[in-house]
Amino acid sequence: MIAICYLAFYLIVFELLEMTVVPKYIVQCKLDEVIPFCEYFIVPYVFWFVYIPGMFIWARYRSWEDYSRLCLMMFTGLTVCLAIYYFLPTGLNLRLADDTHKTGVCFRLVKYLRGIDTPTNVCPSIHVMNTVMCFQAICSTENLKHRKLTIAVHALIMVSICASTVFLDQHSVVDVVCGVLMSIVFHGLVYEVDWKTVTLHRRERAKLRRVM
Repeated sequence: MIAICYLAFYLIVFELLEMTVVPKYIVQCKLDEVIPFCEYFIVPYVFWFVYIPGMFIWARYRSWEDYSRLCLMMFTGLTVCLAIYYFLPTGLNLRLADDTHKTGVCFRLVKYLRGIDTPTNVCPSIHVMNTVMCFQAICSTENLKHRKLTIAVHALIMVSICASTVFLDQHSVVDVVCGVLMSIVFHGLVYEVDWKTVTLHRRERAKLRRVM
């Protein structure tokens, strides 16, 4: 229920940004110019839309703690992304117009994707940020982080989805790096910081100040 409510909020705000915000900053770097377009990466790119909800369902039925942590990490990151898109509107000039001669199911899917997903609000990449967050959540789960096969499978999924964003020209390498950094920051805040202990120490220091 929490995830569904936030998803409704996120989609409404994101669509409003798509319709009203005009990109002021074009994101691009030299590395983008040497990465070839490959329509076959549409498979892991689209798989993201199954993988992320699947992770929420997995966490929800696993335990309330896993679910709440994943929700807090991901929803906080998404909210910050929306704020960044509003105050620092970004766009891309990577999509080429000379690919119209290509055919095949994968390329038709790419054309459809580009028709519904404009090259705006790109930095940081939500595709990358959420995928890395899911991998971090798996690695932070006590009885899963030592299962090498499980970690390897999710690592492969993570790398494939992140790579798909640049091989499809959906994002710049800059967007990918920023998405990874966002995931590292919010994973650290949610999973690594013991907020109960921090709050307790603050209360104790406040009491000492009053006594002094």
